Amino acid sequence: MIGISREAILNWIAGAGLSPDQMRELLREEEPESVWERFQKTGVLIPEKKLAVRSEKALRAGADGKVIAANRERIERLGIRAVTCSDSQYPARLRDLPDAPAVLFYQGNPEVLKNSTVSIVGSRSAGYKGLEATRRIAENLSRAGITVISGLAYGIDAAAHQGCLKGGSPTVAVLGCGLDQEYPAENAPLRRRMIEAGGLVISEHPLGDKPLGWHFPWRNRIVSGLGDCLVLMEARIRSGSMTTVQHALNQGKDVFVYPGEADSPRCEGNHQLLREGAIYFTTAEDLMEDMGWLDKLPDVGHNNESSAQSGAQLSAAERLVMNQLDKGELGFEQLCDRTNLPAAMLSATISMLQIRGLIRLLPGKRYESVTEKQ
Repeated sequence: MIGISREAILNWIAGAGLSPDQMRELLREEEPESVWERFQKTGVLIPEKKLAVRSEKALRAGADGKVIAANRERIERLGIRAVTCSDSQYPARLRDLPDAPAVLFYQGNPEVLKNSTVSIVGSRSAGYKGLEATRRIAENLSRAGITVISGLAYGIDAAAHQGCLKGGSPTVAVLGCGLDQEYPAENAPLRRRMIEAGGLVISEHPLGDKPLGWHFPWRNRIVSGLGDCLVLMEARIRSGSMTTVQHALNQGKDVFVYPGEADSPRCEGNHQLLREGAIYFTTAEDLMEDMGWLDKLPDVGHNNESSAQSGAQLSAAERLVMNQLDKGELGFEQLCDRTNLPAAMLSATISMLQIRGLIRLLPGKRYESVTEKQ
C-alpha cells in the first residue's frame, strides 16, 4: 500500500460512476484497501457484476499511477479526509437513510455534527428582509450552541453560515461538487472562515467533479439528513429548496417555515407549505422551544456573582427587559408594550437572556427573571 492513501482509493472508487447502491454494497462488504489490492490483481471491482463501460474506463484511467499520485498529493494538500458508510465515524443521522451516501469527503472538524443541528435552506436570490432574518435566526441558534447546516450557495445559504459564525458556533456546508472546486468562487473566503472557526465542509463527490445542475437536488438529501430539523426561509414553489423540504419530510424531519413577505413571489413556497401544515416560526426561540432545546441551554446565572458579571455586560435592550422582569413575570406582549422594543428585537433579546441564564420561560409563554430568585 506504499504510495496510496485510503482517501485516494475512495476518491478513485467514487470517480468510477457507480450507482449509490453499488457503492454502498461494495464498501459495506470490503475495506477500500482490499478493494484496491484486488483490482490490481484481477482488474475487477465488484466480482460477478458487470459494470457499465464508462465505469470500467473510469476505473482503469483512475488507477493509473500518475493519476493516483496526483490525486493523493491534492488530497493531502487540501487536508481532505474521507469516511465510508461502514465506518464508526460516519454521521449517525445519515446512516439509516435508504439513499445515504456511501462515502463522504470532508475538510474541517466532523465532531461538530455531534451537536444539535439545524439545516437552513432558501433562495439564492433572496430579498434583503429574508437575508437579515436568516442571519439573525442563525446567530441566535449559534449562540445557543446549535450547529447550522446549509449549502454554501448565494443568498440564504451564505446568510445562514454568516449568522452562525457571528454567533460563535461552527457551521457545516454540504457541496454539490468535489472539494477541490471553489464554488461559488465569491464564497471561497466564507468557506475558509468556516473551516478556520472549527466548522466542516463535506461532499460525496470526488476531486474534479464540477458543480453540475443535477448535483444540487441530489445533494440536498444530505443537507436535510444532517439536521435535526429543517428550516425554510424563502423559496419559490418550483425550487431546489422545495426539493430539500421533500427530502426532509421523507426522512421524518420536522420542517419549520418562516412566513416571509406576504406578497413576495420569493416566498410563495413558504406560504404553500404553511397552508399545508408546516410549522410556523419567526424566531430561533420558537424553534428551540418546539424542539425541546430551551431547557438544555447553558445556565450561567447560578450565583449572585455570575449574575452581576452578566448584568454588567447587558445591552441596552437587555437592560430594558431585565428592568421589567425584575418587577415580576410578564408575557411577550406585555414586554413589548412596556419596553417599546420592536417584536423581532424583543424576541432576539429574550433568546439571548435565556441563553445567558438570566431569565426563564414559564408555562403560557411568560418569562421571569432568574436573578430576582437568587
